[in-house]
Parts: sequence; structure tokens; C-alpha cells
Amino acid sequence: MNTFQVEESLPPKIPEPELFEHFVNFCVISNEYGEEFDVDEVHTGGGDDLGIDGLAVIVNGALVDDEQEINDLANLNKYLEVEFIFCQAKSGGNFSGADISSLFFGVKDLFSTKPALPRNTRVAEKEALVRFVYSKSALFKRGNPSIKVYYATTGKWVEDVRLLARIETEKDGLMETDIFKSVDFIPLDARALQRLHSNSKNRFSKSVEFLNKVTLPGLPGVQESYLGYLPFDQFIKLITDDTGNVLRGIFYDNVRDFQGDNPVNIEIGETLKSDEQQLFVLLNNGVTIVADALTRTGDNFTLEDFQIVNGCQTSHVLFNNKEAITKPVQIPVKLIISKDGQIKNRIIKATNRQTQVKSEELTALTDFQKSLEDYYEVITGDCKLYYERRSQQFRASTGIEKIRVVTIPNQIRAFASMFLGLPHQASRYYGTLLKSIETKIFVPDHHPVAYYCSALALFRLESLTRRKALDPMLRPFKYHLLPIARLLLVGEAPYPMNSNRFERYCESLVTALRDEKACLGALEGAAKILSTVLGGNMARDRAKDTSILAAAEALCAEQAKKS
Repeated sequence: MNTFQVEESLPPKIPEPELFEHFVNFCVISNEYGEEFDVDEVHTGGGDDLGIDGLAVIVNGALVDDEQEINDLANLNKYLEVEFIFCQAKSGGNFSGADISSLFFGVKDLFSTKPALPRNTRVAEKEALVRFVYSKSALFKRGNPSIKVYYATTGKWVEDVRLLARIETEKDGLMETDIFKSVDFIPLDARALQRLHSNSKNRFSKSVEFLNKVTLPGLPGVQESYLGYLPFDQFIKLITDDTGNVLRGIFYDNVRDFQGDNPVNIEIGETLKSDEQQLFVLLNNGVTIVADALTRTGDNFTLEDFQIVNGCQTSHVLFNNKEAITKPVQIPVKLIISKDGQIKNRIIKATNRQTQVKSEELTALTDFQKSLEDYYEVITGDCKLYYERRSQQFRASTGIEKIRVVTIPNQIRAFASMFLGLPHQASRYYGTLLKSIETKIFVPDHHPVAYYCSALALFRLESLTRRKALDPMLRPFKYHLLPIARLLLVGEAPYPMNSNRFERYCESLVTALRDEKACLGALEGAAKILSTVLGGNMARDRAKDTSILAAAEALCAEQAKKS
């Protein structure tokens, strides 16, 4: 827990029960969701919390915290597959039947049309998100949402007959509401928590039996490569986690996210639902997998840190039709073992050019990402950040503060907010946001320093917020604070983004951001301006107001004239 506290940049004097709540939430949700996430965003513990210390809403495999993200995923995928994860953390050693019943009562009250218990602000925000999900019930094409309830203590779980009977009664009570596909209860004792935390730190790997393959001759920059086909039951192991959810992170290097029920995907799905599903191996181009390392024992292949660089649509359609697959279905597979980034980029470009993908999309998500990664790597000292070009790239690295890891989604949101004037869109699903600005971001002649300084500003903000130097109530507006703080630190930037002047402007901004005291002053000033614009109304929905930034910029200009 001490290591976790440092890595998550939590305050030194955080009460131990609250730290344990964050720790349990991290262990549980890391097991359910394979990407980086903010532990503060899922924490609901405190007074009037319904006995719920953590609540995660996972929609179509994405952890969401805003209605706009749900709308984006609905528009993209044309369906909603939802899972609610509830956590309660008790630092004592007992599995209390009364506490477990209270947890179930709180969960049931959250979904009730006539709630009886008071809620704190964070629980109320999560409740609004839950109700928004159910307002889209016409899109529950794969069934109602499912629930998982985790109860964690530092003791030891024993299969107590009376407690098990009580839990079954509570589960039945939730199922009787007829709004859930399933309800699961998972007890976590000290040993189980240790296992989950250890899993969150291990290098990402999967094992499959690859019987039908041909080994290709040695190639420059490639350690090993194979052509072959995998049976469906083996392929599904590669693309799902231990809880049966799709591992979205393994598709990060795909140029496109899953496109939902478009004509091509519908046709693939119809093949899998038909009596001719065995013809899939002849009708589909298959998938291309690139892994950093391979451990082989006979036909058993263990892949480490791998990506499916082509075949995102195929993989999702196979997953979505898994119940319909009753005959032996084979998936064509090209497997390449290489740590050479240039080789990987060439493979991504070559395989994706066979589909309808624009060349600028290929460049944005291959060459430019590598140049960004290289830029971040050479920075040292207190302002060192780690650009996660590949999902879970730093998963096994110890001693790295999580807020120093810059994921592609966070890079997109930070840059779009700071330099494109779009903080009100930062709550969108990142794939949809990227699509809307694809000609303005990750452009080949952009200077990497612009991306770094936007990420550095976000890191400073997160660090100061977690240490309580900034008001946590500002969290929904953090992306608005970035461009306002930029104006207060270095003024406006009336230069093209590909110009040398803009590069120097960004370098001066980095210099200002390196001074934590000056940065805190700018963020506090930005917070005052934001509060004036909002009139003290810090409701989360206000963050989507398109007029906020313009009003804040006007106030900044007034202040600049006076000074």
C-alpha cells in the first residue's frame, strides 16, 4: 500500500482507511479494465456513500465517467454492453454479514426509482450516469447490464455456509428487479488482494496453442515470424481478459477503433451466424499480431506485450458472435516477433493500406507517435514524463508515478484543450474526439514540444490536485484550466503550429511549467477566472459549455491590459 500511495501520488497524510479504499478500487478495476485510469474518478467513499467505496461504469469495454462518452460509444458501435463494478473496502479482518447486506442495500437503493438514502456528490454523479445508461436501454442488444460486487477485507475468506446463503438472498433480490443480466459477488481477502495487485504489475502476456502454422525464414529486424490459423477457442483467449471482456488495449496500434455494425462487420457477423461459418477462414483476411517476445514450448506459444495491428474489426465481430459459433471456426493469423519500432510501423502501414484508411491517419498513428515517444525519452529530472505509445507499456516498471504516464487518449485531450480550444469536448470518448480533429493533431510538421508541454501542464495540475494544493472540486474542469493557465503564464500564441515561433513559444511555456511555484500560481489564477465565469456553479455538466473558454480568455485579456 505504501508503494501504491507513492505511485498514485496520493497525499502523504491520507487516512489509512481511505488509502485502503483507493487500493482496493485499483486492484479490482485493474482486473476488470486493462487500461490506465484515475483512481480518484472511481472513488465514491466518504459520508453518505451508500456503503459503496468505488463504482466503475464500463461501456463497450471502455471505462466511462461522462454521458458524452456513452453517446459517442453508442453512435460508434450502435449498441451498449454495460457492466457496473461496485467495491467496498473494510480494513478489518472480518467478512461481516451485516456489512455485506448494507452494501447490497446501498446498491439496490442506487438503482431504485424511489431512493431512500442520502448520497454524497460523487455517488450522485455516478447515479446520474447509471440512469443515463438505462435511458439508452433500446441499445441493450446483448442483454441488460451486469453487476459485480466486490467486498474486500484484510482477513481470510472461508466458505461460511450462513454467509453464502445470505449473499445468495441478496443477489436474488437484485435480480428480481429485472434490470440486470447477471449479479456476481466476489469476496477479496488479503491473499486475493495481493494476487490482483501482482497481476496489475506483471508484463502483459497470453498463452495459446498454435498447432497449424508455417515458420517463415529469417527476416531483418524480426526475431521470429509465422503464418497459420488459430481455432476460435484459442483466438478468443488472446483478445479477452480473465473476466471475459475484450482487451481494448491490444488494438491501440490499429488505425481505427471498432466501427460497430457497419456493412462489412454485419456481413462478417452474418457468416458467423450461418451454417457456413466454417468458411470464415477462406472469406476473411485474418489478423496480424506483433509481439515483443515469445516463449515457445512445443506448440504452446506465450506472447508478451503484443498488439493486434490489423484485425480490430474481425476480432470484435468474432467476440460479439461467440455464442453463435458452434462449429470449428479458424482465424487466419500472421504472427511477428519484433522489438524494432520501425519494422512495426511498416507492418501497420502495409496491412492497413489494404483497407480504406487515409495516409494521414497512418502517419498520425505510426511515425508521429514514435517521434513523440523519442522526444519524451530524452527529458530528465522532475519534469520527466513517460509517453505510453503502446498500451500498458510501463505496466511492469516500478517506482513510476502513474500521473507521469501519458497515454494517447490523455495526450489527445490535453493538446486539444490547450491549443485547439476544445476543453468542453475533453469528456468525449477519445476515439471520437480524435476523429473530429484528425487534420489538426499528430500532424507531421508539428513540433513535439507542443504535445509535451500540454501533457506537462496536465501532470502539474493532477499532482497539485492530489496533494490538495488545488481544490478537488475543480476536477471536472481540469481541461479548461490548461488553456487559461497557459494564457496567464506566457500569453497568447498567434503563430502557426508548424512555425519556429510557435516552437519557441512552447519552449517558454515548458520553462514556466518547470517552476512548480509559478505553475501553482497560474493554476490558482486560472481557477479564480473559471469560478468568475461559472458564477460559482461547479456542476459537472457545465464543463460541456462551449462559451466558458471564450469568456475566460476575455477575462485574461482584461487582466493583461491592467497589468
